[in-house]
Amino acid sequence: MSYIWEKIKMETHSKKIKPYIHDSAPSIVEEAAFQYETLRVILGGNKTVKKSLTGTFDLISLSRTGIKKSTLKSLADYLGTTMETLSGLLHSSYRNIQRKDEEELLDTLKTEKVLELAAFAQRGIEVIGSKESFTEWLHSPLISLGNKTPLHFLDTSFGIQMLTKLLGRLEQGVYS
Repeated sequence: MSYIWEKIKMETHSKKIKPYIHDSAPSIVEEAAFQYETLRVILGGNKTVKKSLTGTFDLISLSRTGIKKSTLKSLADYLGTTMETLSGLLHSSYRNIQRKDEEELLDTLKTEKVLELAAFAQRGIEVIGSKESFTEWLHSPLISLGNKTPLHFLDTSFGIQMLTKLLGRLEQGVYS
């Protein structure tokens, strides 16, 4: 035991104060599992992603195998956009997306992009507070983005990174 812990232990026993220990606090592992489960919900839940997501290894595996086309409808709903707009964000024609069967798997690049967009949506909802408020923010022109909407920047990884930083500044209360 460290010196500081020994000192705290002695002080609490001498004052008959019990140290505060919160037994029901979630562990880091439980928090991460919750985070990945939220991501799974954004992707359509049990209907589209059968396997539970518990970490980055599961996302890598999912990227390699591909996700079902049906996940796109759920993601479009969370982004408050149409399938046409979403297909543009994926750098694919709407017609190519339409041709796919609902159960057909997307290729690796599209799957990675969908996972990146879903993670961004999750972060946005977490920071802004609700799905509806996040959708409104996503479609509102912002001065910090040259009067363009955040949705305008979701077609590139660099745009998603920039918007994620913007969300971080909002979370910290920095005017952006």
